[in-house]
Amino acid sequence: MSIQLELKIASGTPIYRGHDHYWSVIRDLGKNADFSLAEIAARSNDRTNKSISEFVNRLVRAGFLEVVRTERGPTARGGLVGRHVYRLARNQVRTPILDRKGKTGTQGLGNSFMWNAMRSLTFFDKHELSLTASTPDVQISVSTAFTYAMHLERAGYLNIVRKGKSTTPTKWRLKPSMNTGPDAPKILRSKMVYDVNRGQIMGSPVAEECAA
Repeated sequence: MSIQLELKIASGTPIYRGHDHYWSVIRDLGKNADFSLAEIAARSNDRTNKSISEFVNRLVRAGFLEVVRTERGPTARGGLVGRHVYRLARNQVRTPILDRKGKTGTQGLGNSFMWNAMRSLTFFDKHELSLTASTPDVQISVSTAFTYAMHLERAGYLNIVRKGKSTTPTKWRLKPSMNTGPDAPKILRSKMVYDVNRGQIMGSPVAEECAA
């Protein structure tokens, strides 16, 4: 039997990482000045800055950022290294969804479509959520719809309208008080739910012991 551990991270804890956070920092830094990767990192908690660098490279390839100059700066070992300085070339409210080549991607769209479906449906089960959220380009499986709904139920977003049985699936409805905004809640790798609109972790984060 696996062990469940309740993490010592309270609901409401902000997360200073991820593409949504990096994009909000970039938009703020780019309002009136050029900026460096180090300035983005200073407002984030990515210990290696690898994710920041990768996202910035995608934005450059897609034309959202442009490199305006390269400055020479010292390294921790006493050497010199070139560091790019960037300018915000294209601004938009929503975080760009891009692949590593800078092309528009579909990753994360499934959650967005399911969240929009939840906000529009009076109530729904996993089949109705899958059907309503799917598009010709992004197909949402029934199992994916069920998993996302279960995470949001545990985080306090959904009420159970009808409890599921062996032949009848669970029906949910989105609590009016939890219709927090247009951006879909994200499921982090630790299975925590992060509300982009509020900038907070929602519900009680629980981790399960992995099998050896």
